[in-house]
Amino acid sequence: MNVATPVEADAGFEDFRGMLTRMTAEGHLRRVGKQVKPQHMTALIGQAPTALMFDQVEAYEVPVVGGLFWTRARTASALGWPEAELGKRFAKGVSRPLKPIIIENPPCQEKVMLGDEVDLTSLPIPFMHQKDGGPYISAGVAFADDPDLGPNAGCYRLMFRTKREMTIDLFTASDLRRYYTRYFGRGEAMPIAIAIGVHAFEHMGAAYKAPADTDEMEIAGGLRGAPARLAHCKTVPLKVPAHAEIVLEGELLPNGWTADEGPFGEFAGMQGDLKHNPIFRVNAITHRENPIFYSLQMPWENDWLNGPATEAACMRILGLIGVQATAVRATEGGCCGWSVVAAIKKRAGEGKNAIAALLSLPVVKQVIVTDDDIDIDDPAQVEWAVTFRCQADKDVVVLSGLKGKHVDPSQRPWDLKPGELPTTAKFGIDATIPEGIPGFRYERIEPAFKADVQLRDYL
Repeated sequence: MNVATPVEADAGFEDFRGMLTRMTAEGHLRRVGKQVKPQHMTALIGQAPTALMFDQVEAYEVPVVGGLFWTRARTASALGWPEAELGKRFAKGVSRPLKPIIIENPPCQEKVMLGDEVDLTSLPIPFMHQKDGGPYISAGVAFADDPDLGPNAGCYRLMFRTKREMTIDLFTASDLRRYYTRYFGRGEAMPIAIAIGVHAFEHMGAAYKAPADTDEMEIAGGLRGAPARLAHCKTVPLKVPAHAEIVLEGELLPNGWTADEGPFGEFAGMQGDLKHNPIFRVNAITHRENPIFYSLQMPWENDWLNGPATEAACMRILGLIGVQATAVRATEGGCCGWSVVAAIKKRAGEGKNAIAALLSLPVVKQVIVTDDDIDIDDPAQVEWAVTFRCQADKDVVVLSGLKGKHVDPSQRPWDLKPGELPTTAKFGIDATIPEGIPGFRYERIEPAFKADVQLRDYL
């Protein structure tokens, strides 16, 4: 990796603060000057038409921002991309990863607390949902490394326990769980660092379900179109985003899945269960001067961090089977991943080919495929296509016994044996014009003499 000074690296580089400034100018972020209680922030963010930044949080000196990725429009603003091109831009970025640059004397280490100086209660960690098990850091980007598996970044929640300890959610399959399992098997603590307040490119790169041998920060560079800026941690042999607002350095203790964690409001929009997870012991806190704490809100912020990646994966898999997709949308009702609508330039049989391919993606549970004359951003048009281009006995595809997720109650995950993974049924609706029916049967009506008259001439 190249090494640069902060001045060299900052030239033209937009960090988390720059992103907030731009989102404010674009009308997607509003600052709140009145003092607010930390336990009230989530409720206020849920009521707001924009993201909110609370400048004065009662009993704390650290401002809090939340709601940055609450909608597709805000997500596009955070990334600086056109809203209609999220999936295409993401796919392009993933295809051109860039190696990070290492920064010396980084902004994220302007202030350093070590050992007994560490006090998590100095951070405005909020109590977010009515039945949560405690206050949560919801926007943690975790960094780990393994001599055989390489560096890894991912997004994980952490529940406050004591001034120096939190539990981290490693209940389901993930790269970090795989890394920790290797350390746990040897009875060793695993070095880890948690970055809070990173730019959307780094956050989305970490959230991306990349292949096991992929460095997520190289993906972040591809999304940004410029290398990510990283810095060496103070106390662990790891690298984190150099411009992160706050970094927690420490270790996952080899206690295994024994500490209570949860319940917590899940990304599917439902209250989760109590789980047992490992403990993260914090040995150092570093941060910028006057840091900003980011409180990521469930479910929509978590969902929209994954939405563009889902759309990119759909476009990619359709391309691999030779189906020409003109648009793909991961819908909000499906938490930006479980439900997908795709428009294609159909050839014979490709409606159902597309369904089979899309349902093979791990997260996707239901699919609607339409012709490219349907505006899939208009629910009424999609419903019209399902109503008049689909015969349920011929055009609804159901697949059973596919990989599922614990957060879907319809799978009854509580009936599983310890360590058993859930399976699910998936379905797709072929809402393309059926073979054998001529296109003119679906010709839309238009007013006579439409081009000859304009209403403005009569008002």
